[in-house]
Amino acid sequence: MDQAQTLDALELREGLEGLSPQLIRILYRRAPLRRPVSDPQRLWTMFENASLVVTAWKAGRLVGIARVLTDGVMYSYLCDLAVEPDVQGLGIGKRLMRHVQDRCEGTELVLRSTLGRFHKHEGLKAVEDAWVVDPR
Repeated sequence: MDQAQTLDALELREGLEGLSPQLIRILYRRAPLRRPVSDPQRLWTMFENASLVVTAWKAGRLVGIARVLTDGVMYSYLCDLAVEPDVQGLGIGKRLMRHVQDRCEGTELVLRSTLGRFHKHEGLKAVEDAWVVDPR
C-alpha cells in the first residue's frame, strides 16, 4: 500500500475511544517514545487529563497518537506524538500534526524537544527560552 492509499484508509479519532493503557504502552515502546509507561493507571491518567487526544487507526489497528494540553486561548503543548515504526514515513505523523494545529488554531503550539527531529522537516523553529524542572 502506498502513501496515498495509507492516508485514505486512515481513520482519525478524537478522545479515548478504542484506547487502553496497554495499546498506548505498546505504541510508545515501539515508536519509540520515551515516556513512563510501566504504571498503567498513571499512563491512563495522562490521557484522561489531556485536553485533546487524537488517534490514527488503520484497519482497526492503532498506528499513531497525539496528546495535547491547552488553555485554548494562548498556548497549546503537544506532549506526545507517536507513530508505529512500520508506517513511519507515510505521512501519518503529518496528518496528526495538522489535525492538532487545526484544533488548536489561534494558540501558540509548543512541542516537546524530543519531537524536534520529526518537526524539523515541517518548518518549525527551535526556541531556546525554556527550562524544565525534573518532577522528582
